[in-house]
Amino acid sequence: MRKILKCLGCDIYTMEEKCTKCGSKTFDTKPAKFKMDEKYSKYRRIYKEELKNAVDI
Repeated sequence: MRKILKCLGCDIYTMEEKCTKCGSKTFDTKPAKFKMDEKYSKYRRIYKEELKNAVDI
């Protein structure tokens, strides 16, 4: 079974391993699995708070 992949360079979706437009590598489009005990969630929350504060300034 083939997956839909996305080229991050030109922002198009394809089913090929390399982008047909720019030739760069394509990546899987599904999000990471959710885990209650994810070890990086603390850093993600800190980063989101910093972004929120930067926009408020």
